[in-house]
Amino acid sequence: MTNKRQLKSNRFLPEYVTRYRDRHGKWRYRFRRAGFPGGHFTAPLGTEAFREEYARFNDPAAPSKAAREAVQARIIPGSAGDLQHRYYSVPERLGPTEQTQIKVKSVLDRGFFDGRTTWPVAGITFEHIDAMVAARKVKFKNEETNRWEGGIEAAKKLRKELVRLFDFAIKIKLMATNPAAQSEQVKVPAGERSTGFYAWTEEDIQAYRARWPLGTKQRLAMELMLWTDQRKIDAIHLGRQHVRGGKFVIRQTKTGKTLTLPIAAPLANAIAAMPPSDHLCFIMTEWGKPFSVKGFGGWFREQCDAAGLPQCTAHGLRKATMRRMAELEMPNKSMKSVSGHSKDDEVARYTATANQAKLADAAIKRLVEWEMSNPVPGLDTQKEQSLGNAS
Repeated sequence: MTNKRQLKSNRFLPEYVTRYRDRHGKWRYRFRRAGFPGGHFTAPLGTEAFREEYARFNDPAAPSKAAREAVQARIIPGSAGDLQHRYYSVPERLGPTEQTQIKVKSVLDRGFFDGRTTWPVAGITFEHIDAMVAARKVKFKNEETNRWEGGIEAAKKLRKELVRLFDFAIKIKLMATNPAAQSEQVKVPAGERSTGFYAWTEEDIQAYRARWPLGTKQRLAMELMLWTDQRKIDAIHLGRQHVRGGKFVIRQTKTGKTLTLPIAAPLANAIAAMPPSDHLCFIMTEWGKPFSVKGFGGWFREQCDAAGLPQCTAHGLRKATMRRMAELEMPNKSMKSVSGHSKDDEVARYTATANQAKLADAAIKRLVEWEMSNPVPGLDTQKEQSLGNAS
C-alpha cells in the first residue's frame, strides 16, 4: 500500500507519473494512464530524453490495443472519424516534433472532430467551416483548466489546420474539393491587432539586474533566456550536459533543429556565480525539480513583478535579443542562426520593436558615407556640405 510519504513525493512529478525505489534502492519512474500503454522510463528525470518518453507515453494516438480495436469498430467509412483515424495514423503529417503534433491534435479535436466524428466528410462545405471558425473566434474561460481559450489567433490556427486536413482528405479520395480553402480567411480588425509579447528594453534589463544580482536563480533565469534566445521549453532545461566544446548544443523541441551557440560572457558569469550543483538543469524549483513550462512562466512573472516590471515576460526576452540584433543591423540569416527561426517574416515579427530612430540614424549615416565616397563628376559635394554646415 502506498504510504503518505510516497504520495507526497509523487505530487511534484508530471501527471500520470509515479516513482518508487526498486530492490537496489534506485528510484524508478512509471507511467500509468487509463486507456494508454504504461511502462517505465529509461531516461533520467529532468532530461530531454525523459520529456520525449513522457510525450510518447502520453500520445493520444497510442492507446492500448483493446482501446484501439474498440475505436476502429465504431468508425464509419467516409466519416470525419474515419478521416481523423487515417490522418493521425502518421504523426509526421501533423508536424516535425511530438510537441507540435500534440498541439495540432488539440486544435483539430477541439475545433472540428469534437461531436462531429459521424459526419460524412463529402458533405462538409465551406459554410460549415465558416461556422466552426467563427465559433472559435469567441473567447471563453475554460472552467476545468481556468484558462482563456478561443480568440482571433485560435481561429486562424484552426482554419490553417483544417486546410491541411482536407488536402489530405482529397488525396485519399474522401472528397473532391477543399471546403476549408474556400472558407473566409480570418482577418484581424485594425483596432484589435496585437503586437504580441512586450519586448524588453535596455532599461528593463538593467532594472531587473539591479533587483536580482549575480548568484540568484532569478538572475540566471533571465540571462539564460536573453543570451540563448530560445523558447522557454528549451532554455529552462539547459544544463551542463548541453555544453560541448565550450558551447551550448541545443535541440529545439518545437522545430527539431539542432543549434550550436557560444556561451556569452554575461551568461557564463551568471552560471559561475551559482552554488555548486549536481542537477541536470541550471534552474530548478524550490523542491529541487525541473520547472514545467507553465510553472516557469508563472514563477518568472512573479520575479518580474518584484523588479517593478509588470509588463515583462519570459518570452519578451526572446524578442529583446532579436531587437538587439536588428538594431545592430545584423542580417536575417545571422539572427535566424541564433533564434532558430526558419522564415524571414517570423524575424520581421520579432524585430518589430527595434528602435526606429536608431535604425534611421544609421541608415542615413551610411547613405551620406556612400554619397561622399561616390562623388558625381563636376559636383563638389564636400564644398556643398561645408556650406550647408556653415549656414
